[in-house]
Amino acid sequence: MRCIKTTLAAAACATLALTAATATAQSSPSDRTTFVTFSGPVSVPGMTLPAGTYTFRIMDSMTDRHIVQIFDRDQMKLFTTLLAVPAERNEPSGDSVITFKEAPVNMPPAVHYWYYAGEKAGNELVYPKKQAVLIAKASGESVMSVDSDSASVDGYKSGKMARVTSTDTVEDTVTVPPPVAAAPEATPAPVTTPAPTSVSTSHELPKTASTLPLVGLIGLLALAGAVAFRAARTA
Repeated sequence: MRCIKTTLAAAACATLALTAATATAQSSPSDRTTFVTFSGPVSVPGMTLPAGTYTFRIMDSMTDRHIVQIFDRDQMKLFTTLLAVPAERNEPSGDSVITFKEAPVNMPPAVHYWYYAGEKAGNELVYPKKQAVLIAKASGESVMSVDSDSASVDGYKSGKMARVTSTDTVEDTVTVPPPVAAAPEATPAPVTTPAPTSVSTSHELPKTASTLPLVGLIGLLALAGAVAFRAARTA
């Protein structure tokens, strides 16, 4: 396997070491298999790849030769499938070349071009528009974008592709969650004040009859006394 020269597109990417090698002769040349080792994290459309060794290759398709797949070193795990557009370099180098674009300070360098050994034709990765605008502003260079946030190639293909520059802007759509309805205030239960209990403090005995019978009794007693007094005088 041959060592491959690596071109870094921005000064901020100069500290990122990258080595690559072409596939062995047993691999099909049609898939342009290339092994790439990144010493630090890198950005690709829609995700970040941590440091490590990866396999870049063209998806096996008879109709589209610009779909890039990224696998692990053993090609057992597929990390992502990316849409690309044709790119061409001035001279067909004998080595495979991967170039980067400078990214914002909170993002790793972004993979830009991938050229296979001995070929002028290559692939330029297509980024979701929001990510592309951030890279364009940081690098001061144009970036191919698609106005889709889909994670699938079919979703990318359904979007509109355009080259964005550092002057482009993206209006971020912020979904404001509906206000949380306040819990209704509890209505205090009416307080029932018991009617006061009347307590009688009087010790008078209740009246049970009128005064008329008493007057009659006194009259009879007086009459009887008068009769008795008169009888005594006569005797």
